[in-house]
Amino acid sequence: MKIVCVVGPKKSGKTTLVEALVKSLKRHGRVGTIKNMPDHTVEDRGDTKRHFDAGADVVVGVGQDGVQFKVARGGGLEPALEELRSSGVDYAIVEGFKRSGLPKIVLGGIDVSNPIRAVDSSPPFDDDLIEELVWLLISLQEF
Repeated sequence: MKIVCVVGPKKSGKTTLVEALVKSLKRHGRVGTIKNMPDHTVEDRGDTKRHFDAGADVVVGVGQDGVQFKVARGGGLEPALEELRSSGVDYAIVEGFKRSGLPKIVLGGIDVSNPIRAVDSSPPFDDDLIEELVWLLISLQEF
């Protein structure tokens, strides 16, 4: 499974970028997403629903009540990644978790570890950028 995080400040376009990546990656295999939601419970609406509506095969929300939404409860990023792995996804897009050691696409100029691409634009994102990011993800090593 190949994994990338999409990170940035609030309202920087993270969910919009995740949606575009999911739609494009679907041509290349099964896609799962993880959404970091530390300040509220996870529900099947809002950003997690947007991930699902974009075509994600599996959506995992990690909120104050643990891991929810289409999966069993657990806690944190590692169980959520394991859920995606056991679901057979080829690509995992993680929204948030900027402190993780995973490779990151960075919005809004924030300083994080392991950035692989900074995105200086804001939504709507052009098709050339999305294709570039998809091929960047495809070229990553398996996690």
